[in-house]
Amino acid sequence: MLRAPAVAAALALALAALTTACAGGPAQNRAEQVARAQPAPQEPPPDDGAPGEGPDGDPDGDPGEEQPQDPPVVIAPPHGSVAIAETIAEDLPEDLRHAAPLPDGSLLLTPDTGGTVYHLNPVSGTVTQAGEIETTADETTIVDIATWEESVYIAYEGAENNRISRYTYEAGTLRPSGSAAARDLPRGAGLMAFGPDGMLYTSTGPAGEILRIDPARPAATAAISTGHTDLRGLAWDLMGQLWTIDPGNGTTTDVLPITPENPLPPADTTVPATENPTDLTQIAGSLWMTTESGTLWRYPLPNATPEPFLTNDLGALHAVLPTPDGEDLYLLTETSVLRLTVT
Repeated sequence: MLRAPAVAAALALALAALTTACAGGPAQNRAEQVARAQPAPQEPPPDDGAPGEGPDGDPDGDPGEEQPQDPPVVIAPPHGSVAIAETIAEDLPEDLRHAAPLPDGSLLLTPDTGGTVYHLNPVSGTVTQAGEIETTADETTIVDIATWEESVYIAYEGAENNRISRYTYEAGTLRPSGSAAARDLPRGAGLMAFGPDGMLYTSTGPAGEILRIDPARPAATAAISTGHTDLRGLAWDLMGQLWTIDPGNGTTTDVLPITPENPLPPADTTVPATENPTDLTQIAGSLWMTTESGTLWRYPLPNATPEPFLTNDLGALHAVLPTPDGEDLYLLTETSVLRLTVT
C-alpha cells in the first residue's frame, strides 16, 4: 500500500505533467528538459519496522509527515504586456547606469564612472546625494552595485584587475566599511546578484566564470560555472535557478541557465547581439533584459519565444529591477526612473 507521502508525490507529478502538457510549444520542451535533468523519483522503501515504529524502525517516525519536495516548474504565459505606470524621477544625471534596492524600498543609483551615488525615494520622487564612491587612480569604471540588508557592494574595474568593496548605508549616507568582498578579480568582472542562499554571485567578464562569494569569508570564493565569454547580467527565477545573458558569439544573445550539477540547454535566443544587453532581472515568471538599443525584452520561462517592448521609445535602457511589492519593474533610462506594469 502506498504511504501518504507517496500518494502526495504521485498527485504532484500528475498535476505537473498535466500543466506541462497544456502549455505546449517551446515551454513544454523546456519543462521536459528540466524534468529530465532532475533525479528520477524513487519508490518508497518497504516498511519493515515493528508496529508503532516509523520507517527504518524509528519509534519517533511519523509516516504521515510530508517530505520536502523540489519547487514546481513555473511556466509563464507565452505573451505579456508592458505599460509605463508612472515616472518616479526625471532629469537625473546622464551618467547613471546601475541601481540597487535598500531594505526600506528606496534605491541607490550609481554612475558608470567614479563619483556621486544618489539615493531615490520612489514614493516622493526625491533624489539626494548619498555619498562619493572611492576609487583609485586606475579605476575608471563602476561595473555594478548590489545590496544585502544594510550592506552595499560596489564592483570596480581597474587597469589590471577588479575588486568588490563593501559599504554601509545609514542615516542617508553611504560609508565605506573598510572591507572588501573580493579582490584581484579578472578585469571586466563584477556583475553581481545575491542568491536565495545569501551568497554573492558575480561574473568574471572575459575570464568566463561565475563565482560564488561568501561575504563573510571571501577566501572561500569558488567558481560555479565556466566557459562563458562576455556576461551581461545575472538573475534568479522562481525555482531558484540562476540565469545569465551572454552575447559573446557575436550573432545572437544567449540566455543561459546556470546549473552546474545538471547542465541545461539555453533558452530560445533570437535577440541580435548588436542590441548590447545591459541588465537582467526576473518578475512575473519571466526574465526581463534591457539593452543599449532601447528595447526591453521579455523571456517567458522556462523556454518560450522572447518578446520586445518599448522599442526605441526611451533611448538606451540601463538598470531594471523589481519593485518592493514584486508586482512591477523599476527601469533606469538615460535621465529617468520609471515604474512599469508588466505581465
